[in-house]
Amino acid sequence: MTQKAEIPPIACPPSTDYEAASRAQAIAANPAHPVWVSANAGSGKTKVLIDRVARLLLKGAAPDSILCVTYTKAAANEMLQRLFSRLGGWSVMAEADLRKELTELEGRAGTPYSNDEIRNARALFARALETPGGLRIETIHAFCARVLRRFPLEAEIAPGFTEIDEVEAGALWQNALAFGLEAADKEAPDALDYVSFAGGGLGAMAGLDIAKANAAHILAFADKHNNDPAQMDAALRTALSPPDMDETELINHAMAHLPVQALVDAVAVFEADSAKGSKTNAKLLRAVLAAKTPEEKWTIYRSMFFTGAGTFRASIATKGPLANAGIASLFQTKELPEGSEVLRVKQLDADLKAAKLFARTRALLILSAPILSHYRALKRERAAIDFDDLIAMTYALLTRKAAADWVLYKLDGGLTHVLLDEAQDTSPEQWGLLNALTTEFFAGQGADKPQDPRTLFVVGDEKQSIYSFQGADPQKFLSERQVFEAKARDAFGKAELPEMAMSFRSSPEILSFVDKISECGDVDGHPYISGPVAEANLTRHTARRANQPGSVELWPIDVPTPDAEPVPWEAPKDTQSATSPKNQLAKQVAAEIDALLKRGDMVWTETDDRKWYLRPANAGDILILVNTRTGGLFDALIDALKAKSIPVAGADRLVLADHIGVQDCLNLIRFVLLPTDDLTLAEILRGPFGNLVDDDVHLFPLAYQRGQRSLWARLQNSSNAAHLPVKAFLESLIARAHLPAYEFLSFVLTVPDAQGISGWERLAARLGSPMRDPVQA
Repeated sequence: MTQKAEIPPIACPPSTDYEAASRAQAIAANPAHPVWVSANAGSGKTKVLIDRVARLLLKGAAPDSILCVTYTKAAANEMLQRLFSRLGGWSVMAEADLRKELTELEGRAGTPYSNDEIRNARALFARALETPGGLRIETIHAFCARVLRRFPLEAEIAPGFTEIDEVEAGALWQNALAFGLEAADKEAPDALDYVSFAGGGLGAMAGLDIAKANAAHILAFADKHNNDPAQMDAALRTALSPPDMDETELINHAMAHLPVQALVDAVAVFEADSAKGSKTNAKLLRAVLAAKTPEEKWTIYRSMFFTGAGTFRASIATKGPLANAGIASLFQTKELPEGSEVLRVKQLDADLKAAKLFARTRALLILSAPILSHYRALKRERAAIDFDDLIAMTYALLTRKAAADWVLYKLDGGLTHVLLDEAQDTSPEQWGLLNALTTEFFAGQGADKPQDPRTLFVVGDEKQSIYSFQGADPQKFLSERQVFEAKARDAFGKAELPEMAMSFRSSPEILSFVDKISECGDVDGHPYISGPVAEANLTRHTARRANQPGSVELWPIDVPTPDAEPVPWEAPKDTQSATSPKNQLAKQVAAEIDALLKRGDMVWTETDDRKWYLRPANAGDILILVNTRTGGLFDALIDALKAKSIPVAGADRLVLADHIGVQDCLNLIRFVLLPTDDLTLAEILRGPFGNLVDDDVHLFPLAYQRGQRSLWARLQNSSNAAHLPVKAFLESLIARAHLPAYEFLSFVLTVPDAQGISGWERLAARLGSPMRDPVQA
């Protein structure tokens, strides 16, 4: 606190940006009208959402008439906790403080609160707790599950269905894959080969993962055509109108009809011209004429007409050669009529794309339909539905089923206010079911509702969309905003579209850096946001903490050194050599953090009276973000920080059963339960507890020619000096097989063995310090 005395606390400065942000928050939190909010990161959208729910409850809305949908369970739990904290605080707050807080929340400075209104505010916490089923702040999947459980017959599913998580669904999917791929290898090898080739390095799984994400559409198509390949093939041909020939036949036919003599003449014209493009054209045409196969001819010829990016060239020939009638008749693009080869190549390219689209779709359909059908059957046997089913079935229930009107009528009776958080990550199917729920909100119907008007609140930011792999589409977010604006203007005469641009948690330097990046339109050739709408790229962030400077550092990228030692082929996955760029980066990060802490670099801390003071940073102030937990950098960072004795939380997400240290501990339990399990014992002997790492000297003599005898029996009878310590260790485990698992493993890990080495020390010697977190967990 010394620094606090040296530098007095400061307040965030007043500004027109802050006034604009306050107005935007006030508009967004006002429950009197529908609102669509565009909110930058850190702009207080969760606070606004909680404020809006609290104000709805103050107005008299029943807790179960409000539906708040967010994208993750963590976000739903945070909002629920913050709302209950707010309502719970009101129930015990001093009256003067409560009046002040309610006045700030609702902006009623000139209208004092009556005693009844104060009593109502205090009672909201109890009302929320006593609401059957609790407040409806939930994920889209939880909402769908609740709807399906209420209307199972209308949704045509078993009333007692079970929701399965990703692990269970993954196991069933693998079962379906094994069944389907084996069948395809025998019955449809051409389709399997085609899909595998099209998937590149990922093989057939690239296409099958896409098919799984679109399972509802594929199964509907297959069911409509009785799962008959001939009927599906005919329907595809009708829908896609592919050419009569396949890709190979199209290329063969087109290259067989090249105007050879005209191209020979063109070579001479191009070579006579001094322009660089003409020389290139002459070279390409010579290569086309000399090529041996139609595929080779087309590849070379196509490069004359198309850029490397795949777009058709604005001009094939420069002005000089185009003065030649022969060149103009072949390659004219600027004037009509276009050259004959220009037209022919354009048509061939379009035909090839259509043929490829049909062939890929047909092959993927032949391969995926039986697999998806089997996967569906496996789920039906268990009356189980996965996350994708929750969305697809609810969407169908609310939009296509015969009972959709009835279901919507029953839902409509108890649903008055819908709030959608993180709307940028909502997929088109999820938008469909949400629109079905809220259509009547703008239709002028339901005027007999006790709360009027019924409202929709949407908040999101297309720049923060990260769930494209689950179907999220930022362009859909923007188009839905336009639909909302039109509906709101028609129904209410205006549309509330506040923009919350001010960040309350970042510094001006960081925010301006983000703006500069988005202003570029693309980063290293990759668009900042896809699609034609550039509005998001022009959004400017403003900083509430404008008088608290920050910084952005960009470090050069390390590249592998040519003489770096190779990773041995038997090394575990994600192993990095000491000189690898990831290890070097991890050491640089740890060194920078260590220096920062030793220098006493300052960070800003907020006080209860909303002022800020500087204090020396500690390890808990630092957050390291990585792109993925796999690949080696994640573990290298933890090792490097621990090597510097910097406190680190370790892995934030652990799949315990996947960690080799956990497997080593579980193997000890497996062994004492069944000592004749040879594979388990072999893993123990080779692992950190056995440490018999020389296969030829230690393991081969035990395993070779043992007949029907178990590995444990051979070990017990072995006189090899290297075997004796591990035999004694395993016998001590068997003697403690009666212990509960926790006590058993505690003995293994903490009590030194005959050599004076504990289990923790053996694990650390083999696996390193990062194993401690998962094993302790």
